[in-house]
Amino acid sequence: MLDTAVPRKTLQGQRELVERRHKLHARSRSLLIAVHGEHTVAELKRQFAALGDVSGILDELGVLGLITVAVQPAQAAGAAAPAAADAELPPLQLARAFINETAVATLGLRAFLFTLKLERCYTKAELTELLPEYRRVLARAKSDEFAASMTARVEKILRRA
Repeated sequence: MLDTAVPRKTLQGQRELVERRHKLHARSRSLLIAVHGEHTVAELKRQFAALGDVSGILDELGVLGLITVAVQPAQAAGAAAPAAADAELPPLQLARAFINETAVATLGLRAFLFTLKLERCYTKAELTELLPEYRRVLARAKSDEFAASMTARVEKILRRA
């Protein structure tokens, strides 16, 4: 997959977030949640490097028909592509799923206590209160840059809520 390609969830990918038919690994599911037609493959590789082989995960998602890619024209490479609507999941549920999947993918079994706290978050305010701890546990497990990137993604999702 070209670094200039911009992955976007397909309708089947949006359904996968709700139905979980493919029983994706937490890393694959985290990346699927994050793909919404705004970031190039290169940006996703950089932001999700802590998850491992991002290219391989994107290829897997493409083979399963959960994402599709478009190559940005050179002159428009800096412009953001229009976001695909995540019509299947409301923003609050999407944010919770993203936090859960990235925590599990990053922390493994150590995510258990954190996910228990997450399960008690039902509102935007409660999720927002949990973000400093989310960032702290990700930074401890991976890096400050990864934690900041994942937290920024959650904040962007929550702005739509």
